[in-house]
Amino acid sequence: MHVRSANFRDLGRIEQLYRETAAREEGEGVIPGLSADRPVPEAMLVRLWYALSKTLSSLVPLSDLGDALYVAEDDEQGIVGFIQAQGAPGQTRSWQILNLCVAPSGRGHFAGDPLLTHLCNHGVEHGVTRFYVRIPLDHPLVALFLEQGFTQYATEQILYRDDSHTQPRVVSPNDTGVLRPARRDDAGGIYLLYLRTTPSHVANLEGPSQKAWQAGFQQGWPARLGKDDVRQYVAEVSGVQAWVAVRPPSPGRPTLLAIMCEGQDPQFREEVIDAALGQAPPGPVSCVLRHYDSELIRSLQQRGFEIYGSQLLLVRDLALKVRLRADTARNKKKGVLVHAGLARSVAASAVVPSVSTSARRSSTSLPR
Repeated sequence: MHVRSANFRDLGRIEQLYRETAAREEGEGVIPGLSADRPVPEAMLVRLWYALSKTLSSLVPLSDLGDALYVAEDDEQGIVGFIQAQGAPGQTRSWQILNLCVAPSGRGHFAGDPLLTHLCNHGVEHGVTRFYVRIPLDHPLVALFLEQGFTQYATEQILYRDDSHTQPRVVSPNDTGVLRPARRDDAGGIYLLYLRTTPSHVANLEGPSQKAWQAGFQQGWPARLGKDDVRQYVAEVSGVQAWVAVRPPSPGRPTLLAIMCEGQDPQFREEVIDAALGQAPPGPVSCVLRHYDSELIRSLQQRGFEIYGSQLLLVRDLALKVRLRADTARNKKKGVLVHAGLARSVAASAVVPSVSTSARRSSTSLPR
């Protein structure tokens, strides 16, 4: 088995592997929430998982192959797996792994390790030192990533509610409660709110700078403030203490809700959540929160949201190899001081007789 870059002739087999993997994960319950007692249609849940998680098995359109797409090819069975990654938004030295799909039988069982190793090696050769992946909590490939040096830095939970059967809410667009529409000059305050509400080890990975955070946080919504259909709001007390974003639904996707809120004042938090839900149209609503947003998760569950699925956020950091120029190395060598009169040149053919210690001492003594 060998790993190589994919070409357009491989795309048919790649898409076949992707579809087979997605169907297998759905059938085996790898995608959570697919149980008979769920009131939400399974098709909606599957679309929701792939739309929100951008995790394994969320294939980038074939017209955009991303920064890396490799296949594992066996001499007898042909292509038995592929891996796909693209640059992490706002971080030039980071890649996000979007797909790692292998054939369910035969040589496909052994394709995951060489594919992941090849991707990381190729990334390091191109200056990439950090690799991210989102993966369902019970995915069979979790062990492979951990063996390859990935570590968990956060857990995400996808919450879902559908109130289509209830009486429609009548909310004026101007009735935003404690919220007000966000402006472009609120970007700095929203970033500071993120730093206050996020553990430092997570913020150092995702938001080392405001520019990087805006490009990657919540699908890049903060960077597009006022430029698309996502409505964003803030709540101010002494500075920005809450941020809400609402993306209207589409035919294949529910309303998407994002919330950040400082939790010192429970009453303020509840008011922010009520105001945020008031801006969402009736129907299915989904919200992705982290494990450190436990108070927000409990508040949404009290309002009818259910945890649809959980996924791990993994990261691997690799050192970047730098070749040191020979002349630079010589210039940085520590000089050796040789005292005058003690260094002598000796012809190669000269024979140096052995002398005793006492004779060596007397021969080196200065004449009187």
